[in-house]
Amino acid sequence: MDDERGIPTEGNRVTFQDDHCFVCGKENPIGLHLKFELDRENHKAGSSVIFTKDHQGWDGVVHGGLLSSVMDDVMAYAVMTTDNLAVTTHMSVTFRKPVLVGEKLYLEGEVVKLTRRTAVTRAVAYVHDDASDDGRIVMVEAEGTYFLDKPRGG
Repeated sequence: MDDERGIPTEGNRVTFQDDHCFVCGKENPIGLHLKFELDRENHKAGSSVIFTKDHQGWDGVVHGGLLSSVMDDVMAYAVMTTDNLAVTTHMSVTFRKPVLVGEKLYLEGEVVKLTRRTAVTRAVAYVHDDASDDGRIVMVEAEGTYFLDKPRGG
């Protein structure tokens, strides 16, 4: 059964029903409460976030662990567009530039390979910049492998 976002809520081993995810859970009082847009046809997901001073590591700079968390979620949501829940088995994050507190950060994730048991993903986080060639500056990149909770075709 899908919830209002059109994603599965129950797998073989994991569920996504209590809405307390730190990144996206509406019921988590200290969470980020991100909302994701889904492109089910292309297995992509997107969101945006503005971190506050409560989310900093170094003065004025967003903590890398929180950046890793939002990258993990945007990739996981991309996997959920395949009608499956999944758990992260591997994730690699590259921090290109420091993300500053108060900057609006855009997140995009996609599934690049799907097998019977796993999904391979990649994600990018960027800020808008009219001076750059494509209107954005990449701040963080990530790649991930997710173990599918329900094998495809099985």
